[in-house]
Amino acid sequence: MRGAARTYYAHVEGLRGVAALYVFLYHIWQTATAQQGALAAVRGATWFLQYGHFAVAVFIVISGYCLGLPVANRPDRRFDPKAFAFRRARRLMPAYVAALALSVGIVLVTAALRGHHIPLSHLAVGVLAHLALVHNLVVALNEYINGPMWSIALECQIYVVFALLLVPVWRRFGPFAQLALAVVLGLAPHFLLHGMFDWTSPWLLGLFGMGVLAAALTARPGIHALPWRWISIAAGVPALIVLLLHGEGLPDGAYWPADLVVGAAVAVYFVAASGARMGPLTRVLASRPIVLAGAFSYSIYLLHGPVVQLAGTALARYHASTLAAAVAYALLVPLVLGAAYAFYLVAERPFLSPSLRAAIDEQFTAAPETTIAVGAAPSLSASS
Repeated sequence: MRGAARTYYAHVEGLRGVAALYVFLYHIWQTATAQQGALAAVRGATWFLQYGHFAVAVFIVISGYCLGLPVANRPDRRFDPKAFAFRRARRLMPAYVAALALSVGIVLVTAALRGHHIPLSHLAVGVLAHLALVHNLVVALNEYINGPMWSIALECQIYVVFALLLVPVWRRFGPFAQLALAVVLGLAPHFLLHGMFDWTSPWLLGLFGMGVLAAALTARPGIHALPWRWISIAAGVPALIVLLLHGEGLPDGAYWPADLVVGAAVAVYFVAASGARMGPLTRVLASRPIVLAGAFSYSIYLLHGPVVQLAGTALARYHASTLAAAVAYALLVPLVLGAAYAFYLVAERPFLSPSLRAAIDEQFTAAPETTIAVGAAPSLSASS
């Protein structure tokens, strides 16, 4: 089924999987080139792995798109912020808490390998901040215990703005108004507070708003009369230029223009790809192996960071050779993916909505190139 009632797109799930895998490889690259001096020579040959920050930006657009679709498809239905918060908490928190507990153990082992002692009081503060989903607001805690979790906290804060501000503005003044509000609120800390909280990239709220706008356009009848494929190409060219020019070498506060350009390209692509004809990129993203990675991408995202740090610390501690380190990191990828899939089965899948679980199952039993439409939307690195 295509059109206004659709809230599940296989290529969106696939893009989430690609982004999660990319962030995983980015952190391996970052750890290897920083901690393994012998591997620094390969930095130039692996330049394409340096864009981890922008993969997070892609996650945020995906989240806005997927959470916006059900609202866009039912404009006359009352939006209940309490019910929305309950669904998000039920979906995200079981795996989040379980991964946090595992991360604490891994962090303690990593600290022991480094010869460091972590005071239990410091660890307790970090755990409580993570459970409260505010650790990203404190620079010392932003990447403490489990680095990638900063973006989970940010997204949960974005959910609050979405439910209490963006949806009411959208319903009253239209989807472009909610985007304008999201961009202004997201950039306010940078400009009004002189860069405070730049480390947590608050302007990603604007990218979430872009995803919401893309969802509203996707659900609008007759929208595909416009030449969206050409519009998507026009938006993608400046995004590609931004990536090639900037990479990961920018100060925190300098990322917002690049993020907005990349986010706009992804949002426009989602509108274009929701049409009846699938292009080559969409076909690849909707292929079963990539969609499978998307199905358990939240687990990949939650688990990989501390494991990569532990591996890097162990290799440095025992002065691994270049070859040994390369082999270890290569083996780490399938090991973490296997562990993440098992974690997904235990800590994620039981908390999926029945409609989304059915959609994921049907995606792998349907005929090739068949895509499924259901009434439950995925989110960030976490499906609904």
